[in-house]
Amino acid sequence: MTAAHDHRVSATGGCLCGAVRYEITGELRGIVNCHCSKCRRFHGNYGAYTSIKSGNLTLVEQRSLKWFQSATDETPNVQRGFCVECGASLFWHPKDQEKIAVAAGSLDDTTKLQTIGHIWTSQKSDYYAIDDDLPQFEKGWAAMTGSKEE
Repeated sequence: MTAAHDHRVSATGGCLCGAVRYEITGELRGIVNCHCSKCRRFHGNYGAYTSIKSGNLTLVEQRSLKWFQSATDETPNVQRGFCVECGASLFWHPKDQEKIAVAAGSLDDTTKLQTIGHIWTSQKSDYYAIDDDLPQFEKGWAAMTGSKEE
């Protein structure tokens, strides 16, 4: 995450109380819904994320940003960023990869992004159904893209 300011901001966002604010430059990936048990606990339901290059995220305000790393996460070396003031879940960041996932609900304004698929459906809870025709993958993003990154 860079501290440099770029005037080609493509999106902004932040937490509920405003103690964490960010700007994004560059293209945002379509929304992927993650049904893993960690995202469900982190968000209170499945997670919906866009993804960007880490260098395209500028933290404008981060006075209450905290990072949590679960010892039981399926993706090694991943951190989840949230606001310690209001509890908003904001980021999913595998520290050894050049990307960061941004919680779609933390974006400001209209994003014009569309949901493109579902991951970790093998861990989906039984209290809801996936009712669309989008691609579904039992494991993570690597299965969806064919890449080595989760």
